[in-house]
Amino acid sequence: MSRASRQKGQRGEREICKILEEKLGGEFKRNLMQTAEGGYDVLGLEGWAIEVKFQEKLQLENWWKQTVEQAGTDKKPVLFFRRSREDWRVAVQYDYDYRRKNMGGDMVVSPSYYAVIPMGEFIKLVK
Repeated sequence: MSRASRQKGQRGEREICKILEEKLGGEFKRNLMQTAEGGYDVLGLEGWAIEVKFQEKLQLENWWKQTVEQAGTDKKPVLFFRRSREDWRVAVQYDYDYRRKNMGGDMVVSPSYYAVIPMGEFIKLVK
């Protein structure tokens, strides 16, 4: 990864920290040990593993797979992503419980299912 790419990624992580602090309160920090030890990108949102991608070429399937792996079994995966001059969007795990209650029937639960939602909807979800 080039220096410019790393810096862009770090800038994206700082942007997400600032947005979450403004919208949710609390303190959000970049996970500085993510490269050396693995793990998700941003710390501070209890119960969630936050991955951030600020890249021009969208690779949602690959990014989502990484997000789920980083979250493990004890955190909910969430992926914030955007390209330059675009708004942040958020990928979250598909809400199986809502679908089961409101649409009936059994569903196969798979972490590979996700929904892409606007930032404002994610903020409502976690408030």
